Amino acid sequence: MNEVDILATGTDFIKAGARGIQPVTEETVRHARREVQVLAYVLTPEALSLLDLIESAAERGVKVSIIVNGLDGQPSVIKSKLRRLVEMFPYVRVSSFENEDGGQLHAKIIIVDREAAIVGSANLTWRGMFSNYEIAILVRGDAAWKLATIFDSLAVRLASRKKL
Repeated sequence: MNEVDILATGTDFIKAGARGIQPVTEETVRHARREVQVLAYVLTPEALSLLDLIESAAERGVKVSIIVNGLDGQPSVIKSKLRRLVEMFPYVRVSSFENEDGGQLHAKIIIVDREAAIVGSANLTWRGMFSNYEIAILVRGDAAWKLATIFDSLAVRLASRKKL
């Protein structure tokens, strides 16, 4: 059984009854007990607060896996923060998605404890989390577990490639 909540950014969407993507993302990561998995196209300096929450989770012993599209192309402040997380915590993994056929990782997914997943159109940027009109869903249940296993298969494929 799956439970689904509609999330959004943009005042019209919020006024229509959708919960905000950014506060739900923070709340979900804050409650992580075992694992956080992140698939991201881009992270900008505005994502540092989310990375701080992920760091707090790692401090509690939560396993963290992040796959980001073209890690070398991400802002230097983001690469520095990710590098620091990897150096500080042996159970934090950061991988770069590079595809030989030129395809890009465009997914925006955060999975927590294989029980909850936020899936949507918002990048981890200021525009994506606050100013654009974005839609996402928070899924709890079997679908979150299935997304985590899809993440795992991608992580295994990337394991031999460039990491931070």
